[in-house]
Amino acid sequence: MKKIVVMLTFILTTFMLASCQNQEEVVVIYTERHYETDQVLYDAFTEKTGIRLDVVRASADELISRLINEGEDTPADVLIFADAGRLYRAKNLALLQPFEDDIMKNQVDQGLYDTNFYWYGLTMRARVIMYAKDRINKTSLSTYDALSTPQWNDQIAVRTSSNLYNISWIASLLMAEGETQTEAFLNGFVSNLYRDPAGNDRDQAKLVASNVGANLAIMNTYYMGLLLNSEDANEREVGQSLGVFFPNQGDDESGAHINLSAAGIVTYAKNIDGAQALLRFLTSDMSQSHFTNVNYEYPVNPNTTWHPLLVEWGTFKRQTLNLSQLGEFHERAFELMVGAGWK
Repeated sequence: MKKIVVMLTFILTTFMLASCQNQEEVVVIYTERHYETDQVLYDAFTEKTGIRLDVVRASADELISRLINEGEDTPADVLIFADAGRLYRAKNLALLQPFEDDIMKNQVDQGLYDTNFYWYGLTMRARVIMYAKDRINKTSLSTYDALSTPQWNDQIAVRTSSNLYNISWIASLLMAEGETQTEAFLNGFVSNLYRDPAGNDRDQAKLVASNVGANLAIMNTYYMGLLLNSEDANEREVGQSLGVFFPNQGDDESGAHINLSAAGIVTYAKNIDGAQALLRFLTSDMSQSHFTNVNYEYPVNPNTTWHPLLVEWGTFKRQTLNLSQLGEFHERAFELMVGAGWK
């Protein structure tokens, strides 16, 4: 009889453990961000809440295709992209659901979330001009439009036209200035490139630092932070040789272009409560401090203190375009870039 009782107890305990495991709360993230800093925050979220995070990393296009193919059967709860323009596409494809929330609106600065609450910004970067401090006088720099003038002939380094950061930058000019002015800018800008575009933002910085002819690089600010704090002495030297300039800062000018990593809740999310908790966590002051202090990104939370390096570069006026609509201009911006000969 004892053996039977022991066996029944073992079976019951095993069943209960299995049930608990099956009921473990999980949030599935589809993300194109690839930074270690994100995983640190994911681990902290799990430790704080007990909610396990399953992370699927791929390109934005791959994740969108996957969501379309999976439909209602998708395991995804949260979608994170490195540029809000891609979330515009996801929203238009009905892949996201709205999440209006007072906590989120308090933790994310106005203008850095979708006007209908389909996505919220997580981090911000400015796409600016880096210049060779030993060869370029900062006072000679002014606006993005000025980069198309003969003054900068054969002096500009930039990534390819297919790079999303560049597409969003030109889309912002197209949105603000119209097609005629943007097309004229592109024709002049492309003629001023030092070489055919290649490599990432850090490669543009290294090209300028090498003093072979290029004196300006179009880059996202956080890459400068990564260079200056690199474990590689050569990369630190590259960063130290460059200055940071925020264009379009005049009273009647539009401000520096920003791009936004942002997140939304998937339409067919299985764990909406967990997804909402994750978005609140990632925009909290603790998480935002981590983003800025480890990855040198600007926080979207207006109450978060910037990393000292970002403070050193100074405050700046950012474009006040409706980022919810920026994605509408991506396709045409890319067509104009290619048409101007931007490879």
